[in-house]
Amino acid sequence: MRHALVTGATGFIGHHLVQRLLAQGTAVKCLVRSKSRADHLSQLGVTLVQGELEDVSSLSEAVKDADVVYHLAGVTKSVRKSDLMRVNGDGTKNLSLVCSRRNCPPTLVLVSSLAAAGPSTGSEPRIETDPVSPVSCYGRSKRAGELAVMDFADELPVTIVRPPIVFGEHDRDVFQWFRSIDKLGLHFAAGLRDFHYSLIHADDLAWALILAAEQGGRITKDVDDDAGIYYAACDEVMTFSEMGRLIGDCVGRSRTRVVHVPMFMIRGVAVSGDLWARLRGRPTILNLDKTREAAAGSWVCSAAKLQRHTGFVPSMTLQERVLQTAKWYTHENWI
Repeated sequence: MRHALVTGATGFIGHHLVQRLLAQGTAVKCLVRSKSRADHLSQLGVTLVQGELEDVSSLSEAVKDADVVYHLAGVTKSVRKSDLMRVNGDGTKNLSLVCSRRNCPPTLVLVSSLAAAGPSTGSEPRIETDPVSPVSCYGRSKRAGELAVMDFADELPVTIVRPPIVFGEHDRDVFQWFRSIDKLGLHFAAGLRDFHYSLIHADDLAWALILAAEQGGRITKDVDDDAGIYYAACDEVMTFSEMGRLIGDCVGRSRTRVVHVPMFMIRGVAVSGDLWARLRGRPTILNLDKTREAAAGSWVCSAAKLQRHTGFVPSMTLQERVLQTAKWYTHENWI
């Protein structure tokens, strides 16, 4: 029986990955900050290990006996920029260090982000050999995490997976799109231009991560070697407007109106959001850092390399996955 450690298992992607691993008979441990907030995981039959990425001793206990470590834990938004780097960069370095100290190091699969590479240029999707150019603090912190694991490439097997927008059951970020469309029939788009985006459902991403661990290439210290880096995305690409209309169809809206909000107005709201976040000590999803990403252009990537190396294919179409997600939100009374 294989043994896996999942960090960030309390997040919505982690939930899908744990379900996938258990279904294939893998023994799963989850690193959690608080066991009392992870009851839903213990009910699935996983082992909970309390600890944090900043605490090397707790990480040592967590990685013990693991054949594969799936590193999902991270911060997507924060009141302070330093917190992004502390968790996404320094925390990943700590985990890599602890894994490298094992007599037989586990395979480490880092879930990074398309944001670590930056937006796509021109009409072509990003591929793994393209130079990276993150445009946000979040993207730079995820890139720092990538560089951290690369530093240990000679000491443990490492694979990096960069997903684009991830959606699915239990998600609360993309859910905001579903809610505004369901309640108001409105889909708010940042800027006057309609950029293109890649997406992936969390369950398909979970399957991609497992395939990357089992069949994927591994990072080397050669800066020009992309053997262990993969994008994971659906084949379908949509504009933001098209995504809104698809969600509208799936939640039963006869018509969804796409409202293009000028970037200067978005930035004004984002400044207010940042100020409010500092006052209450909690980050908001609409902030200046996310505004930088929204203004940067299209975010499209190709999963062709992952498909060649591992045979990865999403199990459903994008439309089917959006409908599945909408039905879950409805069943759980989120919308």
